[in-house]
Amino acid sequence: MLIFFQELIMLLFLWFLRLIDGIMEIFSAIAGITDVTVSGQKVNIIEYLVGDATVGIIFWCVFILAVGLTCIFGIVALVKNMIANNRNVSSIIGKVGLSLLGTMAMLVVVILGILIANSILTLVAEIFQIGNTTKLSNALFNACAGEWINGYSMSEVDITSCSVSKIMGDYNATVFGIWPTSWKCNGMINPNSFLYLPSMIASIALMIAMVVAIINLAKRIYEIVLMYIVMPVSMATLPLDDGARFKVWRETFITKIILAYGTVFSVNIFVLLLPLLSKMHVDGVGSFGNSMFLIFMIIGGAMVIPAGQNLFARLFGQADDMHAGGSFLHSAFYGGRIAGAMTFGAAFKLIRGATHIGKGISGKIKASKDKKGNDETDKFSEDKDSGNSNTSGEQSDGGNENENNS
Repeated sequence: MLIFFQELIMLLFLWFLRLIDGIMEIFSAIAGITDVTVSGQKVNIIEYLVGDATVGIIFWCVFILAVGLTCIFGIVALVKNMIANNRNVSSIIGKVGLSLLGTMAMLVVVILGILIANSILTLVAEIFQIGNTTKLSNALFNACAGEWINGYSMSEVDITSCSVSKIMGDYNATVFGIWPTSWKCNGMINPNSFLYLPSMIASIALMIAMVVAIINLAKRIYEIVLMYIVMPVSMATLPLDDGARFKVWRETFITKIILAYGTVFSVNIFVLLLPLLSKMHVDGVGSFGNSMFLIFMIIGGAMVIPAGQNLFARLFGQADDMHAGGSFLHSAFYGGRIAGAMTFGAAFKLIRGATHIGKGISGKIKASKDKKGNDETDKFSEDKDSGNSNTSGEQSDGGNENENNS
């Protein structure tokens, strides 16, 4: 029975590893490391969306709107200056011209910035591949394999293309060759030394971390396109606030551009250190303690993947912006907890109300029974008293008759 359970765990683990490889491919495409195919051509996803003709038309429409807003804000600034008289009229007119020319200059800077950022990001991903061509699924499997046997090693196989029987080998069986008794150890690993519990926990934790990182990266693409389109509007406020709104736009745009760097660094560092962690052992804690040590290290490394985005946002941009819009799953998690607590509370109140109603009904029934019993007791007492009075009356009558006879 234990062998059947071990095969089931191995099958689920392989499914999770294939899913992780698929998520990694999606991650590379959304982050901009690898290209996506559009009409038979390989293109970068951000460069394609920003350079689309429809997006360009919308940008120029917003630019025309921003020209009108610039004139309006310039007039407002002149009126405020006539009242406060704290600025020069020439400086306000200069800010109006700078707003119009600055929009055109920022358009070139934004496009060049996106192209340069994507090129550097691809270069960073290639740097981490030097001397480390192991896929994330192979690295995770090797960390939980325990012992490779029969001349196999992680560098020689693609674990996601192997079956459970090939990895674990055959087993000895009794009862007409159906009931398994022990492993023959003729597969790729020793099934008795494989870390079954750490493998499941690590794969699930890593899969959740990658999903969170991909959602943030997908959100980043929409935000970059949005900020590209509204850039002329932020420049239009230059005559009114001396570039305060444009400063916020610039910092936010830089944050969104470098957000992918944090995830790419985190994923590649995790893949780089995972084979090294699997070789470490803590003396004096036994096999279970070492399994727990590996679980903690793998889960901690998986948590760094989405945390790398926050880290780069704090170092090079606005961390508050990351917390404001990038914690969808975090909010959903706590929202689920709140909903669960409210459901539990409502169920508890419902049960409590039903209990009170039941107690009230049983109390009423008991009271009616007690009242009925008391009524019967009182009636019995009245009948007894009336009987006693009749008897005493008869006795008194009989005594009077005896007295008269005498």
